[in-house]
Amino acid sequence: MELLIITNNPKVNEAITYSNESCFRGISVDFDVEYSQTEVLIRARDMIHLGAKLVMHPMMGRIKPHETPYKSVFLEVPEEREKVKGTECDVNSLIMIEDSMAETRKLLENTFALKYDDTMLPDLQFLDYLLLKAGAEEYRQ
Repeated sequence: MELLIITNNPKVNEAITYSNESCFRGISVDFDVEYSQTEVLIRARDMIHLGAKLVMHPMMGRIKPHETPYKSVFLEVPEEREKVKGTECDVNSLIMIEDSMAETRKLLENTFALKYDDTMLPDLQFLDYLLLKAGAEEYRQ
C-alpha cells in the first residue's frame, strides 16, 4: 500500500514535501490550493472506489467545515498491480467519506459564508496540519 494525503492546505503540502518529519516520510500528496473542501472529499471518495482506505476519519477534530476553508484526507492506496487485479471497495471507508460529504454540504449550505482574512488563514492551516500530524504519528506506531 502507498500512503496519500489529499489536501487544499499549503502548510500540509509544505510539511509533506519539504520537511523531515518522520511521520510524513514516504507519504505522497495530492495538493491544490484551489480545491474546495468538497473537492478534497470527492477526490478521496474516487480513490476509495479504486480500493483506497481511509487512515483517519475525514471529519477529525471538532472543527466544522464552515469554520475553516481547509481539508486534508489521509488514505492507504493500493499499488498499481493491486488496482489491476480489481481491488474491492472498502465499505467502511466509503460510508465515512459519503457521510462526511453530506455533512460538509449541509453545513456549508446552511450557514453564512465566512470571509477569512489573511491573519486567520495561517492559524486555520496550522490546526488542520496538527490534526493530520497526530493521525500520521498514530498510524506510524
